[in-house]
Amino acid sequence: MDEATIRKNLKRWILDHSKVAVRGDLQDDTPILEQGILSSLDIVEFVLYIESLRGEEVDTDAIEPEVFTSVETLWKGFFEPLRKSA
Repeated sequence: MDEATIRKNLKRWILDHSKVAVRGDLQDDTPILEQGILSSLDIVEFVLYIESLRGEEVDTDAIEPEVFTSVETLWKGFFEPLRKSA
């Protein structure tokens, strides 16, 4: 799966699970938690979705809260390292 597709899928999941209306398009730098688009309660389910996109488990002990700031930080935290190691 290419980067653009992963980013698109992350945004779709976020919008589908958000309990608030998001005005306009969700941008890569939109603050997801800060704007209340997702809550901390959504994160567990979101990590499971991220694992399905990655095709492997996420080391939850190594997750820094900042990784959930935006789609950009999600990409850099969960997917970019996989690309570099491949």
